[in-house]
Amino acid sequence: MRTTYYNPSRLEVDFAKAFRELTPQLEDKLSEGEQVISIKSNHDLDNPMVTFKLKDKEGDIHEVVVQIIQRPDQIVV
Repeated sequence: MRTTYYNPSRLEVDFAKAFRELTPQLEDKLSEGEQVISIKSNHDLDNPMVTFKLKDKEGDIHEVVVQIIQRPDQIVV
């Protein structure tokens, strides 16, 4: 499949949605007492973004942003 549109590409959007759906598995990998308290997705950006708000075991809130970037296809001859 050759990508003709990258802003955002269908692959980027699908990957960002899948990443969000994996939140329960990601949360299982956090240290004890740490948890995801909210998720915000923006799939309309040039590079889709998923923002996680996390609470650590001391109760402090942190923000982690995952931005999906697809590089242009490499044409192999």
